[in-house]
Amino acid sequence: MMRLIFFVFLAFVLQIQNGAAQEFTVEKSDSVAKIEGELYVIHTVQPKQTLFSIAKTYEVKLSRIAFDNPGVLDGLKLNEPLRILKTAVGETKPVEVTEETLELDGDYVLYTVPKQQTLYAISKEYNTTISAILDANPELAEGLKVGSTIRIPTPKIFGDKTITGEKKEVKLEMIGLPDIIRNRPNLMVLNSEERLTTNISLLLPLYLDLNDSTESRRLSEQPEEMYEKSEIALQFYEGFLLALDTLKQLGYNVNLKVTDTENRPWKVRSLVQKGALKDADLIIGPFYSKVFSEVADYAYQNCISLVSPTIKGTDIIKSNSYVFKMIPSDESMVFGMGRYLSQSDSTNNMILHYGAGDEQNLLWQFRQGLESGGKNPANFPAYDIYKTGSDSIRNRLSLTGRNNLVILSNNQVKLAGLIRKISKWTEDAYIVGFAPNSWTGFKNLEIDHFDELRVHMPAAFYIDYEKLEVEEFVQKFRAKFNGEPSSFAFRGYDVAMHFIRNLESIKSDGPEFMESVQETGFQSAFGWRRLTDGGFENTQFRMVDYTGLELKLATD
Repeated sequence: MMRLIFFVFLAFVLQIQNGAAQEFTVEKSDSVAKIEGELYVIHTVQPKQTLFSIAKTYEVKLSRIAFDNPGVLDGLKLNEPLRILKTAVGETKPVEVTEETLELDGDYVLYTVPKQQTLYAISKEYNTTISAILDANPELAEGLKVGSTIRIPTPKIFGDKTITGEKKEVKLEMIGLPDIIRNRPNLMVLNSEERLTTNISLLLPLYLDLNDSTESRRLSEQPEEMYEKSEIALQFYEGFLLALDTLKQLGYNVNLKVTDTENRPWKVRSLVQKGALKDADLIIGPFYSKVFSEVADYAYQNCISLVSPTIKGTDIIKSNSYVFKMIPSDESMVFGMGRYLSQSDSTNNMILHYGAGDEQNLLWQFRQGLESGGKNPANFPAYDIYKTGSDSIRNRLSLTGRNNLVILSNNQVKLAGLIRKISKWTEDAYIVGFAPNSWTGFKNLEIDHFDELRVHMPAAFYIDYEKLEVEEFVQKFRAKFNGEPSSFAFRGYDVAMHFIRNLESIKSDGPEFMESVQETGFQSAFGWRRLTDGGFENTQFRMVDYTGLELKLATD
């Protein structure tokens, strides 16, 4: 409900209407069961409850509930029983901080970190700076930890020197939302003289008019609905807002202008002609090709960097040197897979394909990747399955060492039988499979076979929910929007953090500066390669594999 009301609020700022949210309490369950030798509280999910609210009530970590209840991160179901480890209840209970927790240590005060504290709040409370605290506590590069003791420089506390500077701000045009999250302490904080204001234009298919008309037709007894195509843009926008608050705490001043494209070329064309983008230092979006082209020419003519977070095809960067395409192409990821395998010490490697034209292109890209990584392509002989036959391929397997099988085909019909057959070979040989990213969309390939072959694939996006910073992001998203962050929420956050932090260098050194930048966000890895006479493609990805029926980051 909160997210729908947020949407209506956004529409109100555009002269539509607004609303308010409600909070729902969670009652603890008295039901206890012994499962596999451990005592668990059995909580039955009730209407309006979220994973965040349940974790907050029992004072347990979200990752703990997710570990004991596989699949809950995909969404809770009404009346679903959740297992909550009894000994873990209360593990996130706030640490009480009193005056006795502060001790002097030479030029420092020793401070015990309570729950939900941030470096920004500590620095304001003790009249110091985040950088001064970081200098005194190098271990904080990994973030604040509840219950840990840190040192706060006393000269700043007791007024030897007062640090002043103009107030950091994030200005949201057409948007009037409160601050979202606290800062991440492991990021660089700008000094006051480094603070510059940047103008960002965010072009999203929010479909505000359609959502408004849907709401006006809804009967009071009907559930609230949101136009389904709005969800992607809204999630991206919410993640972007979380990043803006982080950037604000780090010293970045941002003027954000949000435009609802409605995915209508004529509307975007009209907005461009009326000067809606004239002050932009960076344009993000539109999401879809037919609308993106309406903005691309303007960005090129006015030397404005333009980011596409959703379009995979390379056409948008072929002749525009100011476009950044975030999603790597299939060819780029296969090239990267070749580089990845160039570091493998396996002596038994094979490439399998069916000889089709697109497969020959993938084979060429893979071999180029091998060579760029210093591996002779001859170490990865290729076999046309039609000509060689599966029995002959099986006879080439090593029965004593690892076999890397790279399968460069997108033929779903043929692959179903091939994978089923190869999975049986694992009874006698150690086989590790490698495949293009497109396999993630194939519906007729059985997950059990992926697991048996430990299929590795390059992934443009991957979220490790076991990481503390990811868990914190999820908690903050749920607390603010009362919903689950989708892949697009993480993408919005990563895009904002990556480009806004590097924008001044892009403006001073040109877009080619980004070729020297490699960063990893919550979901995305960034590394840019310029197309000849064109724009920039992100060539970084995560190599993932199937282990124990789960998709995880590959470690080999």
